[in-house]
This record gives sequence, structure tokens and C-alpha cells, in this order.
Amino acid sequence: MNAKTVKLLKKFATLKGISDKQIKREWLGKSPVEKDKKKQEILKELTKA
Repeated sequence: MNAKTVKLLKKFATLKGISDKQIKREWLGKSPVEKDKKKQEILKELTKA
């Protein structure tokens, strides 16, 4: 994961009230295609907030 992704995941975790470690575990278990899809969903949610 690069720094930009880590920053994005931390913001998302804070918004949702989920631990950073849990988000990281879920992220590392995904395939590259799933990661891309999840990243787009996260970006949409963060722009709404």
C-alpha cells in the first residue's frame, strides 16, 4: 500500500468508526480488481461526508 491509500483508508475508518487494523486486514485480503472497486466506493462516501 502506498501512503495515499493508507491515508484514504484511515479517513474512511474514522468516518465509519472502524479500527484501522480491521480496514487494513480487509484491504490486504482483496484482489487488485476488488481493491480498485472498493477504493472508488470509499472515495464516493468520503466526498459525500
